[in-house]
Amino acid sequence: MLIEQNRVIALRFAQEGWGTNPGWEKIWDELMAPEVVHHFNSGAEPIVGLAANKVFNASLFGGFPDVKHRIEDMVAEGEKVVYRTTIHGTHTGEFLGIPPTQKSVKINDFTLLRIVEGKIVEWWYECNLLRVMQQLGLMAESRT
Repeated sequence: MLIEQNRVIALRFAQEGWGTNPGWEKIWDELMAPEVVHHFNSGAEPIVGLAANKVFNASLFGGFPDVKHRIEDMVAEGEKVVYRTTIHGTHTGEFLGIPPTQKSVKINDFTLLRIVEGKIVEWWYECNLLRVMQQLGLMAESRT
């Protein structure tokens, strides 16, 4: 029962809480703990707190306002749910301090959520930012 409840929360977060959907902030208010901890791409310091995560998320999606995703896989066990998506979008706004390139990006990513008492308390997100930078023309393509 708990596993299915957590899977529903994760699916709602992935679909309704997607950063280009109108009202995503309200979905986050419902699904996330106020002190949620977000580990973004193995960064040294996590983003802590719902408010800080909303600001960060808005800045990411501002760089790719047309970004779409498709859930490819989802696995739930205990208080954790992991899902893999394919995302694609066009870089038409500032992204991580990078001015718009007008280039499209398509990558796979992984999200792992830890859900306690119906709230997302911890969140890991990983994508290949090197591949993103290559597709944006900011780094040379790998020859291997």
